[in-house]
Amino acid sequence: MSSLLSQQKRPAPVVSAKILVVEDEGLIALDIESHLIDLGYQVPGIAETGADAILLALEAQPDLVLMDIRLKGNIDGIQAAAKITDKLDIPIIFLTAFADADTLNKAKQVSPFGYILKPFDPMDLRTSIEIALHKHHFDQEVRQQKTWLHTILASIGDAVVATDNQGSVTYMNRVAESITQWQQAEALGKDVSDVIPLITGTAKNILENPLKQVLREHQEVVLPDNTYLITKNQEEIPIDDSAVPIVDDQNQSHGAVIVFRDITERLEANQQLFHHAYYDSLTNLPNRELFMDRLQHLINMSKRYVNHEFAVLFVDLDRFKMVNDSLGHPVGDKLLIATAQRLQKCLRPTDTVARFGGDEFAILLEQIADVNSVCTLAERINRELGAPYELGNYDLFNSASIGIVQSNIRYALAEELIRDADIAMYQAKTNGKGCYAVFDAVMHTQVKGQLTLENDLRRVITDQQLTLHYQPIVSLQDQEIVGFEALTRWEHPEKGLIPPGMFIPTAEETGLIVPLDLWAIREACQQLRKWQDQLPPERTLDVSVNLSSRHFSRPDLVQKIAAILAETKCPATSLKLEITESALIENPESAAQILSELKTLGLRIHIDDFGTGYSSLSYLHKYDIDTLKVDRSFIQYIDRNADRVEIVRTIVVLAHTLKMDVIAEGIESAEQLAAVQSLGCEYGQGYYFDRPLTSEQVDKLVREQAFKFCSE
Repeated sequence: MSSLLSQQKRPAPVVSAKILVVEDEGLIALDIESHLIDLGYQVPGIAETGADAILLALEAQPDLVLMDIRLKGNIDGIQAAAKITDKLDIPIIFLTAFADADTLNKAKQVSPFGYILKPFDPMDLRTSIEIALHKHHFDQEVRQQKTWLHTILASIGDAVVATDNQGSVTYMNRVAESITQWQQAEALGKDVSDVIPLITGTAKNILENPLKQVLREHQEVVLPDNTYLITKNQEEIPIDDSAVPIVDDQNQSHGAVIVFRDITERLEANQQLFHHAYYDSLTNLPNRELFMDRLQHLINMSKRYVNHEFAVLFVDLDRFKMVNDSLGHPVGDKLLIATAQRLQKCLRPTDTVARFGGDEFAILLEQIADVNSVCTLAERINRELGAPYELGNYDLFNSASIGIVQSNIRYALAEELIRDADIAMYQAKTNGKGCYAVFDAVMHTQVKGQLTLENDLRRVITDQQLTLHYQPIVSLQDQEIVGFEALTRWEHPEKGLIPPGMFIPTAEETGLIVPLDLWAIREACQQLRKWQDQLPPERTLDVSVNLSSRHFSRPDLVQKIAAILAETKCPATSLKLEITESALIENPESAAQILSELKTLGLRIHIDDFGTGYSSLSYLHKYDIDTLKVDRSFIQYIDRNADRVEIVRTIVVLAHTLKMDVIAEGIESAEQLAAVQSLGCEYGQGYYFDRPLTSEQVDKLVREQAFKFCSE
């Protein structure tokens, strides 16, 4: 009973471990074995010699070895322990009767996990074994963590360098070795500033090593932008990094660690992205976005600093479209590249030239003396651009129109300055090719007036400010009115009657001409239907309406005109559309298609102002044209200028050959009438017959049926 109780009271081992016993005294070995078994351990064997201990340990793979120091044979316990621990990761406890200093010193060489003197207490033996097993297990975990951490640090893409509290290098991973060009073996113990010297900024100033700063301030440090590491071979490598202190759970410092990476590829990628975003791919010049950014910066600077004068030149090549269309885009591209190089040649390093797109360039001049110096530069630019270009098999000549704007306190946005430079450029183009113009107060006033006009023009239809006047078209055979040309007039509520010459160009430029033309067609068709209803069936009238070239880029023109004819019940044969020669030249393919569809509806097509544009037999033959209208400039002096007579004669012969009628515009005298009659013109129009009439005046003509013109 007492034996059972003693067994129940005896604590069991934490783990049923295998313990190898190495003891040269047989009885003692058996006694140890008995105690171990009583304590719950397994004993895989007993060895009496060092050699047997080594063999048995390698075979049995025990969890712990109880080793006597004095053994039979040539190998003592200390030597056997050294050989076993060299092969196996297991703890050794020496169990011996010797405790002299020499034996102890030798035993320490193999780092035993315990040292028990005989005779021993069984509970002391158990305690020593459990502590040894626990400590060994803990050491294994620590080693595994160290191996794991070392593997991670060796495999990550960032460089890692650690130091002690004095700033001496204690660790470098492979990436750190590669970047710094230092091997860990040669770097260990060196001051970190020698291994990782840093510079920063465009001036490449020496930067204190962040690890030294961390050790001093005990907090994380992040490197500034534009930091470079100087390698062992004196190469400069751009890096970014951060450094932190190494502290234990008691907040005691044990050094510092820095993690950094080589950002060369990232910087190159960023530079590539920046170049793609802000530089023109063809000319390699800054693009519009970069130019506008620099310009806005200068505008802001000029508001803070007095005498910070600058200027903008807007450059547009005069003949680029002709080169591109006639010689092809490859030659056009070469011309743009050559132009960019010549512009750069004219400028200072502090100036900026950018390609805005197409054949437009912009120049930003900083710190200018006065406007005269800017004009001198514009003249030099045109001299440079005017020199011959040798582009492959072609010798080309070119020029540019240049608009100039000076900095002014009233400018707040870059867009405003570019707008005015563009306006000045168009003024230069108006003055003649190869010219420049400086934006001034007069242009500014004109621009404000133009903007006001444009804004007002957007409301003319909804506010019912438009009206049509009708100029008679007369048969030159019997001088009877056969129809009218509908002319749009703008009755402004404040400015009164605005001439077409003032608002039609703006309408063309803004695209507002499209709804204006459609309004005019609808209004003219409604009036014609009203007048036709008051006339006998055999008496018909026609109405002519001008049609802008803008319509030829819109696919719904024919559909809309057909809808107007259906809505107004106006016969299609009574509607004449007047187009200019330029409309056919600008949009030849779409014009051919649209004119064909309009003719299918039954409309007749007139060429307005014939002889002033790109008069060509090829397009007259290509398109189904009904009538040519001879421009008034040829009629003006026809009664006293033989050249004008021959020009009109040629136009009439050409028209009749192609089965077309001819209308002479601008007849203002009996002599001019007689001249065009003698040349065979079928119809005439001009102040000699009548000025443009209001709809009320035409109403009266219709009521009275007074269509016969009497010249007497």
